[in-house]
Amino acid sequence: MESQERNVRVSRRVQQARRRLTGGAALAGIERLQKAICDRARLQIVQALTVGPLSVKDLAVVIDRPPAATSQHLRVLREVGLVEGRRRGGSIYYGLRAEPAGNHLRAVLGALEADVVDGR
Repeated sequence: MESQERNVRVSRRVQQARRRLTGGAALAGIERLQKAICDRARLQIVQALTVGPLSVKDLAVVIDRPPAATSQHLRVLREVGLVEGRRRGGSIYYGLRAEPAGNHLRAVLGALEADVVDGR
């Protein structure tokens, strides 16, 4: 009898877990985000932008890439909605968007950095 009750509980838990799996539009959004930040240069750009807006030239110096290549990486990040650019004089300054995706990304990066500092 106990075994049957356990199987029913596990079965319910499995059903709950399946319902939590992301699908549809949310999954497509996660896949776009993954494509964007799983490239080392783009991840470095996102990490650099956590300190605030930077110009393309400044970002190129930070990630040690040519400005043209940096600009292409920023295009990908802009297309997935992680960064936005604002023109100031002759330069465009990029920053992380303040909307949910940017805020969530900041939180994840902060947690990962804390784990590294804590030795986890």
